[in-house]
Amino acid sequence: MLTTTTNPTKTLPPKSGRTENVRVRLTTLEKEDLTKRAAEAGEKTVSDYLRKRAFNCVYTVPAINEQACAELRKMGTHLYQMTRFVEKAVQAGQIPIQSLEVLQEFSKTLGEYHQELRGKIVSEFLTEPNT
Repeated sequence: MLTTTTNPTKTLPPKSGRTENVRVRLTTLEKEDLTKRAAEAGEKTVSDYLRKRAFNCVYTVPAINEQACAELRKMGTHLYQMTRFVEKAVQAGQIPIQSLEVLQEFSKTLGEYHQELRGKIVSEFLTEPNT
């Protein structure tokens, strides 16, 4: 279900100019995956990530990489779930923190491979040229 609402201007920072909200219902796993993707993309918030994906960027995935990207996405989701489980086990003192660090490093590397396979972000097609 997708809904939109208007926020009163007084609740927003004065420079943002954003007064509209869009609500999207997600499962817990979908929200966790979305948060993970935003972090991997280097965005501060999920809103920034979604805004850039929706309006600013067109990703070009070379045809030869499409299947590999799909598999990496699945692996990334599973790895994220395992990392969450290991984080809880580390907090409970059940396993050493090195296990978590290994998973986090592997997750970072996997994300970098995925970004590389996806090709470069082509945003110049959507922006007006400076004249």
